[in-house]
Amino acid sequence: MPGMPLIKRIMVGWCSGLLLALGVAQAQTFTPNGVSRVVLQGLEIEGVSRESTEDIVRQASGLRIGQELTLPGDPALAEAIRGIYRLGLFSQVQIVEQRREGNAVYLTIRVKEEPRLASYTFSGLKKGDRKELRKRLPLFRGARVRPTDIERSEQIIRDYLKEKGYLLAKVTTHREENEAGEVVLHFAVDRGEKVKIGKIIFEGNKQISDGKLRGKMKHTKQKSWWRFWRKARFDPDKFQEDLQAIIDYYNEKGFYDARIVDDTVYLADNTESPELIVKITVHEGPRYYIRHIEWEGNTVFSDETLTEALGFKKGDPFNRKKLEENLYGNRHSTDVSSLYMNRGYMLFRAEPTIRVVGRDSLDLHFDVYEGDVFEFGTINIVGNTKTKEHVIRRELYTIPGQTFSRDAIQESIRRLAQLNYFNQEALAAGPEVQINPEKKTVDLTYKVEEVGSDQLELSGTWGQLGLILMLRFTLNNFSAQNLFNGKAWRPLPAGDGQQLSLSVQTNGTFYQSYGISFTEPWFRGRPNPVGFALDYTRFSDYPFFNNVGDLTTFTSRVFYERRLKWPDDYFTGSLGLGFQYFENNNFTATLPRGVSKEITLRAGLTRNSLDNPLFPTVGSLVRLSVDVALPFGDFVQYHKWRLKTSWNVPLFKKVSLGFGTEFGFIGSITGDPVVFQRFIVGGSPFDTQGAFGYYGKDIVYMRGYPLGVLGPRLNNEPIGGRILNKYTSELRWLAVQSPQLQAAPYLFMDAANTWDRFATYNPAQLFRSAGLGVRLFLPILGMVELVYGYNFDEFQPIPTQGHDGSRRWYFQFSLGQGFNN
Repeated sequence: MPGMPLIKRIMVGWCSGLLLALGVAQAQTFTPNGVSRVVLQGLEIEGVSRESTEDIVRQASGLRIGQELTLPGDPALAEAIRGIYRLGLFSQVQIVEQRREGNAVYLTIRVKEEPRLASYTFSGLKKGDRKELRKRLPLFRGARVRPTDIERSEQIIRDYLKEKGYLLAKVTTHREENEAGEVVLHFAVDRGEKVKIGKIIFEGNKQISDGKLRGKMKHTKQKSWWRFWRKARFDPDKFQEDLQAIIDYYNEKGFYDARIVDDTVYLADNTESPELIVKITVHEGPRYYIRHIEWEGNTVFSDETLTEALGFKKGDPFNRKKLEENLYGNRHSTDVSSLYMNRGYMLFRAEPTIRVVGRDSLDLHFDVYEGDVFEFGTINIVGNTKTKEHVIRRELYTIPGQTFSRDAIQESIRRLAQLNYFNQEALAAGPEVQINPEKKTVDLTYKVEEVGSDQLELSGTWGQLGLILMLRFTLNNFSAQNLFNGKAWRPLPAGDGQQLSLSVQTNGTFYQSYGISFTEPWFRGRPNPVGFALDYTRFSDYPFFNNVGDLTTFTSRVFYERRLKWPDDYFTGSLGLGFQYFENNNFTATLPRGVSKEITLRAGLTRNSLDNPLFPTVGSLVRLSVDVALPFGDFVQYHKWRLKTSWNVPLFKKVSLGFGTEFGFIGSITGDPVVFQRFIVGGSPFDTQGAFGYYGKDIVYMRGYPLGVLGPRLNNEPIGGRILNKYTSELRWLAVQSPQLQAAPYLFMDAANTWDRFATYNPAQLFRSAGLGVRLFLPILGMVELVYGYNFDEFQPIPTQGHDGSRRWYFQFSLGQGFNN
């Protein structure tokens, strides 16, 4: 009885109740029809361990005192037994008569409770599998164990093993009772061998090859020696998705009538290990072409404008994916829906009707509902626990009272992402939208999730000056307004979006370096950043170099930027003024002796449409800057031009391809030699700490090569060049995007070089490298980049750096900034 299926047990109980009713009836005086009408005056429950369970049984039976019953064969008795069985708590249920007084009957419901679970164990499974299954099985110690619970548990085990590739797994349950009457279960599992997909066979495909169709099946892959990183498992649910992917691909190629005629999965014969054969029969049908496009109901835009946005013309092959994207939403926001929604038509919709004409032609008809123009209503912001609301609102393009625009929402999200204060993945989900048809307004709620954007760097490096310790902290969301507000120090004043950076480097009395910078991103309430930076460095006489002199440098800079509206609002213009002071008192021969000074004017123009400043997947960055060191008296003079570009193309979800270029030129204003400015190529940001020989020079980092090894030399020491070419390319995968960690592994190829003058300039003479790396962004630490690169070209070694210039792999590390900054 305990192992009997529930339905069968109900039937047995119903028959027992019927026989009981017949037995009760036989002891009575019947009417001529053999039927006795009685009134239920007593109902007792036997066999339950808790009083509360009695009430449950009474309620489930449906019987009540005073109820009239017809004996024998009253349907209420059979229904009572069925109701009690449905509770799933009992293995046996009976209703018996205790006594009868006249037409009053007293009944007893006798039940046998299902046993409680003492424990359960597994055999034939690994420790990790046992741990995972304990989370999935509906079994709890002390709870009643029904046969259906055991059947369900067996099925869950089989389904779990199917996910692992064990399609032929067998599960046997052994059941025992202990002295306390509790049940002990043991699941004996025979996993068998893993069943892989040996072959995927297509039939009926003439226009598209088997290989193309297999490639579109993302989750169902046949066994292959070269695809060692992925198992050829069969998942029925994922298989259905892959079948739809095949049809989608056919539709994308113009086969409007394509369909799956049949799909069969079976075990192969005569194989050493069990393998599945997946056989898919397709009906391709003809390839269809667009014959006619018709719009109905449109008044805002002409048929020609809508057809142009749709991206089809007469004679084009049908493409369902292109049709849906250009009708409802594409990456460039040039679709039909964007045309309307950027004009405020929030409720716009276009319903397509596709008609087959002839053997291979399609007519597209669109019923357009334009609706009314909506405006932005209430704009709410929630989740900002640190950043002040005005810092968020000033980045939004969704202004209450202005016409609704989908582009405005997307640009607002991009601007918030540029701040780098919030979880990028949460931002990408977009704001919550609430439409008010009566007021014709759209209310938005931006839900932000704060992440740590401040950075603390404490490190030690061994360089030319021995051990150098560095402490740097950067506050990217600082509040100078609350600097003297004691209540705002939690632990530091924050939330106004300002940037403050302080740094100290030293190895004791021989080397000290101090720096401070500050940026106000919204000067006087406008998106015009202003800021300053101060740096002071001093090298004293150092016994290791037998120096008796010293070197002192001081640099300062102020700048102003302005967000432009033309050619578009991705452009920013900037102006800066800098002053540099060098005093070399017989310390090094790589810099001019005595005092050198320069005053520099800088002008810049930047266009930035990146979706993410640290981990871009789409968009571009173009930055042009010009520095002019004015020739005042004995001040250093030069002009320097730099152009840097970065282009990003999304390939798949979270996978993108990036290309970058960097060009530079340094020339003389007066015709006299330029004393300081050069481009030094190679190395990582970590290599430059305490490297006094590179002051007054622009260091261009390059993966796979040590610091300064590329470019012109003087007495075998790198002096850098005045012409710069650099090219980068990356294949990136944004693997992790959370408030605790952002991680993007990548493959890269770089090429660069620098030349002293145009007479030696050869743009094809580049030093090349390739390798792999990973960018990490961690709260407090900020950007961390690890690179393992290989240099394809030999270079002239620098004796003091301990390398031989041969082709080899180099491990490089950066903290606080990346190689492409």
